[in-house]
Amino acid sequence: MSKKVIISFIFLIYFKAYSQEIKSLDNISDVSDLLEQSRGKVTLINFWATWCKPCVKEFPDLIKLYSEYKDKGFHIIFISLDVPEDIETKVRTFLKKNNVDFITYYNNFRNPEEIINYIDEKWTGAIPATYIYNRDGLLVTSIVGSLKYEQFEKELLKILD
Repeated sequence: MSKKVIISFIFLIYFKAYSQEIKSLDNISDVSDLLEQSRGKVTLINFWATWCKPCVKEFPDLIKLYSEYKDKGFHIIFISLDVPEDIETKVRTFLKKNNVDFITYYNNFRNPEEIINYIDEKWTGAIPATYIYNRDGLLVTSIVGSLKYEQFEKELLKILD
């Protein structure tokens, strides 16, 4: 095997291992599909942004929570509220730094009120905002503001067990 082939192979492995897939959520149907695909698992949806200091601070705790419980029927969906122009630079860099190895989404709704009202009519749009759904897809916990790992875990275990 030539050096060129070996280097190309190594690059592909590196790129696959460290590339972060980020998808746009453009309408309610996209969000509804995500929730439907998550049925059968306890699902946590977290709305965050790279410019939100409390979001950035709690993010590692959410990653830790996911790592600890992903094999026990727990699924997490991150939805960035960063502007689309920052997705490739700030968001992708942040996700790589935090070792996020699953698809992440960003809000690309023309009217942000649509996603806010769909998730929770009582939500003002403040972030971080976390919503936990049971295995049947029903919203059971709403959290606006940041929490620590232990607090997230306590909420998750109420539903997971």
